Amino acid sequence: MIKNANLVVVFSMFTGVALSATPVVVSAQPFADQATPEVITATRLKQSLFDTPASVTVISREMIKSSGARELPDILRLVPGMVVGRESGSEAYVLYHGTNAGGARRMQVQINGRSVYEAALARVDYIGLPFDVAEIERIEVVRGPNSAAHGANSFFAVINIITQHPQDVANVDLLVRAGDNGIADGFARFAGQAGGVDWSLSLMQRQDDGYDTNLTRGTPYQDDKRMQGLNFQAFHALPSDGQLGFSGGFSRVVAEQSRRNDPSIYRELPVATFDNGFLTLDWRQPWSTHNELNVQTSISTLRRDEPWLVKLPYLLVSPELGALYNQDPALADRAINDPAGTCVGPALVTNAVLRNACLLGVSELIAGGGELQEIDYRSSQNYQEQRTAIELSNTWVPNDWLRMVMGAELNDKQASSEIFLNGTVSNRSVNYFAHGEWRFAPDWLLNLGANVEDDDTAGRFFSPRAALNWRFLPEHSLRLVHARAVRTPDIIETSADWRFVARTEDRSMSDKDGQFYITAKSEGKPKTERIQSNELGYYGELRDIGVALDIRLFYDELRLVDNQIEIDGFELSELNDYLRTGLEVESSWRFAAHDQLRLTYTHINLRDLDNANNGNVNFVPRHMGTLGWLHHDAQGWQGSLMYGFYNNLNRNSFFDRLDGYIGKTTRLGQQYWLDLGLSAQVRLTRDPEMRRENGVDQQHKLWLSAGLRY
Repeated sequence: MIKNANLVVVFSMFTGVALSATPVVVSAQPFADQATPEVITATRLKQSLFDTPASVTVISREMIKSSGARELPDILRLVPGMVVGRESGSEAYVLYHGTNAGGARRMQVQINGRSVYEAALARVDYIGLPFDVAEIERIEVVRGPNSAAHGANSFFAVINIITQHPQDVANVDLLVRAGDNGIADGFARFAGQAGGVDWSLSLMQRQDDGYDTNLTRGTPYQDDKRMQGLNFQAFHALPSDGQLGFSGGFSRVVAEQSRRNDPSIYRELPVATFDNGFLTLDWRQPWSTHNELNVQTSISTLRRDEPWLVKLPYLLVSPELGALYNQDPALADRAINDPAGTCVGPALVTNAVLRNACLLGVSELIAGGGELQEIDYRSSQNYQEQRTAIELSNTWVPNDWLRMVMGAELNDKQASSEIFLNGTVSNRSVNYFAHGEWRFAPDWLLNLGANVEDDDTAGRFFSPRAALNWRFLPEHSLRLVHARAVRTPDIIETSADWRFVARTEDRSMSDKDGQFYITAKSEGKPKTERIQSNELGYYGELRDIGVALDIRLFYDELRLVDNQIEIDGFELSELNDYLRTGLEVESSWRFAAHDQLRLTYTHINLRDLDNANNGNVNFVPRHMGTLGWLHHDAQGWQGSLMYGFYNNLNRNSFFDRLDGYIGKTTRLGQQYWLDLGLSAQVRLTRDPEMRRENGVDQQHKLWLSAGLRY
């Protein structure tokens, strides 16, 4: 088991750092002082929520602070329609409207505009991203197809996490958390200015014990994780309001994986190490009165090392049994489980492949005195990938009633894995995007956008979007949206060649090397998903009573393909037609200067028009929502009480949880700020959180947090 680190040791690496910069006063911001949010993710143009061509949720820094959350997935539970669950302490799935419990294929996730979607295995490492929630300025979530602005994988929604600028943070920010379930976190951030460059450096650690019990079998397993990382940002102001920015980060997650497979095969329980790194360069430069150039280039890398030390009979990795499995998987299983009934009769005469496997099995039994002898093998679940992205765009604002942005983005992806891909596979795509905003009348706004994507595997696709916004009152608007989007296949979908290679621990027995007889291979035929989405939306504010309300009615025609990626087979089903309709409501009521009631509710009806009855595609709750109170005042008190639920997610399971937080910021002297807080999470039911039957013995988690800023 991963041992708890001493938090004193964690912060010993931060000692001896000298800073010379003007202290930054960081004060609390009451909810009542916040104006209508402006967002950039929906169109790449800065827009008020009254003008966006989609429903957009904004999670502010004050909301994050008041929630007391320590990891990103728990914050995203505040988004209407967002299904959030964990399959282990190191794996979290965030799915807008669900539909695929095993991956993140249908949603784009960005940090400051840089995609963190992993193309190799179609996942997002929400736990291992190299930043702490204390660094988030806000989160913008576009709820609806957004391929017109951000290309493929912006299929159902886009999450853009925007971190704080170094100018907006304290010179030194230290934070520790400790509590139930082995929680032991540390965070330190240093910021300053040197030579006209604003910079910040963050160091972080998070660890906990994850889950501990299989709820179906009632058996324990080890699921500890430890994450350590750093994040660096630097910004230099250029002439004529330009800016040059550089950022980089690295994280390592060490996570126990004993829940995944039959523990009896392991000589040692597997531990996976995930290394996540990135470098980004941003350049923004106005080059005329009406034009601004933006360039972003980034390199992102991911490496997973998960060695397996196992005991297996040679028969299971032999070419004889592998050939039988390729001929008839059911017959191969019977030859192992019931050799007396399978390895007799006329089939042995007519089927040479079966005869070879049975002869080997008999010889192994004779050599082992009636039992198959087990050999010490080494295997792994290793893979690595790299993404290089270059984006160039120009924003053109000729007058007060017309704005446009257009540009192109190149993505070059490469993935390597002996087990998943049997080698190295690459993919390149180019997106050409444009969006225009035309205010053709004082109360009417037309948004038109489109994206053309050239994918060297899947081909060329066109994703348009049109929206008409009518601001029929100064603080009330209606929007009518039609959008089309695509999701091109991932590397694992087009190139999966799944095989567990087993090498003997004793290399004098290398003639017993082989691969596990069960293999899986994709069909190699890319299938692109499509959506036609229609939305009728309303956004309004009743500022006299502090109410903001967003309502979204949606009618989506879907063509989806579900991908089963398991060691007993890789299946790429046919494209099936679905009709998804429903309602989303997001509302906040600032009933006092520093208090807010927040309500979200989503009703989803997904109908399979082809009657395929595919269980994973229907991994969709019919009802889900949150109800909570948040407090954040100028005297330094923060607090929240939030209830969230979803139903009918998997075999009629029901998930609900109550989260609470109370905290106080106290000023010490002229420049020091002390933050103290208590967070709690209480499960109200014991149904599994995701499709696997994971759970914890205790129904609650408590942790304390303490921070110092100056």
